[in-house]
Amino acid sequence: MLSSPQNKSNFVCSLPPNTSLDTHHTPITCTMIFILQGGSSSPAATAAQSCQTIVSNRRFQTCQQLPQLQATLAWTFYDQSNTIDFAFSDSMINPHGWVGWGINPVTLAMEGTQALIAFQGEYAPTLQTYNLTAATLQGVPLTPGRIELNFTGMSAEMTGADMTIFATLHLRPNQSLELNHVWNQGRSIDISTLVPGAHAMTGGSLLSASSINMATGISTIIELTHQKLKNVHGIINAVSWGLLLPLGVMAARYLRRFSGANPWWFYIHVTCQCLGYLLGVVGWALGIKLENYNKSTVHYKHRNLGIAIFTLATLQVLAIILRPRKDRKVRKIWNVYHHAVGYSTIVLIIINIFEGIEILSPGNGWQTAYISVIVVLGSSSIGLEILTWGLWLKHHHHHEPGSKSLEEGLASNGQESQTTTHGK
Repeated sequence: MLSSPQNKSNFVCSLPPNTSLDTHHTPITCTMIFILQGGSSSPAATAAQSCQTIVSNRRFQTCQQLPQLQATLAWTFYDQSNTIDFAFSDSMINPHGWVGWGINPVTLAMEGTQALIAFQGEYAPTLQTYNLTAATLQGVPLTPGRIELNFTGMSAEMTGADMTIFATLHLRPNQSLELNHVWNQGRSIDISTLVPGAHAMTGGSLLSASSINMATGISTIIELTHQKLKNVHGIINAVSWGLLLPLGVMAARYLRRFSGANPWWFYIHVTCQCLGYLLGVVGWALGIKLENYNKSTVHYKHRNLGIAIFTLATLQVLAIILRPRKDRKVRKIWNVYHHAVGYSTIVLIIINIFEGIEILSPGNGWQTAYISVIVVLGSSSIGLEILTWGLWLKHHHHHEPGSKSLEEGLASNGQESQTTTHGK
């Protein structure tokens, strides 16, 4: 959902020497420089970008590179007729997709936007008008319909992979020149019903809106709602579920096999698992809070995986509390259950962390960092697994065949008695 907080930015138009801003000169190149006033910078404000004032042989007075999805907007404001000619351009994701641009008369948000959506028809580019309502955000199919904004001269042109929407907006008397622009792109559209498929629910697709003063070019861009809370949610869950829990599993799996590691492996295992679970509960609660804040944008896969992970982790905690003694026959069944649930939880955690990274879109550095963590943990596990089996084979070679399990094979080093003391 597109909403505040917002950042103000200045629009600077760079003209060739000795020229003025009118429509009788050769094409001018405009650059947009965001000067943020407080708060953290957004991705769109990191560098100047260029655009052209001549689009498909049509000349416009001003242009702006929009802050998301590589879209551009060119326009000419006619004071006498109180009209604005627009040319919105964006790249099609694929030949069967769509590109949309519109104006929200009320606020800088998707809901309430009166949009023009262009796509490749059977013979030529096609343009339709759509009203984006609250029902649209709840999943009701978006069908073409009449809009209240007075657009004329609407058309669409496609050049290569770029789609351009042309339209003239007739302003109401005394209407503000600061207009809320919303745009996006999607992968598919049903040609029979003209219902566009949903756009992406991550990154720039959630930030594609800007309020622009059509006379001065000064714009207001938006940032993801509750972004700091989302970052905290992601970091806590990555550390708790994605790091502490795997380290706890590795401690129980490998450290207990070495003489001198008792009873420390057990303390490390319990500490990592308990701390990871407690922090995970905090991260899970933050996720519920974020969902309540953004009921119109629900990431179902990420949410359902989170619920499954929390449920399995809670079962693991209860299993520890209800753990049978080692001399009970049911202990073997408990061990199988405990290990199966634990390893399954780790797999789901890794999948869901990547889902969360995709949703937050923090940059390739974060995903690379977590992949590095997985590689280090995985490589360490493989090395320790080889070493552990090497110890077992060495012991098995020097002892009678009756003692075949890895745990029993290392019991002669005095580990088993200490392990039993700690209930493992």
